[in-house]
Formats: sequence, C-alpha cells, structure tokens
Amino acid sequence: MLSNCMQAKNKIKSENNKSLHLSRKNHVNVSYNLANYHALLAHMNNDQDQRWILFIAPPGKPNFSFLQRSGIHKSRVLTLDAHRVKDSLTLLKSTLQSNNYSTVITWLSEIDKTLQAELQGYCQTSKTNCFVYCKQ
Repeated sequence: MLSNCMQAKNKIKSENNKSLHLSRKNHVNVSYNLANYHALLAHMNNDQDQRWILFIAPPGKPNFSFLQRSGIHKSRVLTLDAHRVKDSLTLLKSTLQSNNYSTVITWLSEIDKTLQAELQGYCQTSKTNCFVYCKQ
C-alpha cells in the first residue's frame, strides 16, 4: 500500500502544474479505485493540521519513508490492523467524532449516500478529513 507514492506525488503535481486538495466543504472523499491514492497524497502533502493520522484496517502497511519525505513524522501516524478491528464502521464513526485526528483513512465494503452524509457531518464538526476506499 502506498508503495508507489513518489510517482503518484509527482503525477499530482504535474497535472496542470497544481496540487489537488480537498474542498473544506467536503471532508469525506470516497474512492472506488483501491489503488488510487492521489487525493489522499495531495491532502497529506498540503495539510498543516498536526493531529493524528489514522489508518483503520488498511490492506497493507503505510509507507513511512514516503510519509516522512512528505513532512509527516511517523509518530503522527497510527495504524489499526484489520485483524484487530471487529466493526470498522462503528470504529470509524466514533473516531470521526473524537476530534483527535486530522485525517482518517479506512476501507469499507460499501458506502451509501446516507452513510456518506452522516460521516460528512461528523467530519465537519471535528474538522477531520476522511478517505474511504470501497470495493466496486
């Protein structure tokens, strides 16, 4: 996971010579392409929030050397392994409500518009950005 981050980072910057970033109105970014980390990487490179970054049940380990080269110290990154997470959705909701994290990244089997709106509300209140990767 995130093993080709430097290539993705360079691609992001080369597209129209601008970096991508999330709109402050939309804190929830949903992707159905499990290999597309462009928006996440752009956000992490531009985010100045020093709170924790949490990976909930990632399919692999985050690339800490890339994160450090991007200015994100590995001590800010927490990872909850999939085998330790019994209910990803409940954990995600409580995490977003906690106001302890600048960014939360998770992988779910699906997300509907109702759930996305609920997560958006939690994110706006806590000023947390959330990246959800779903299987198609």
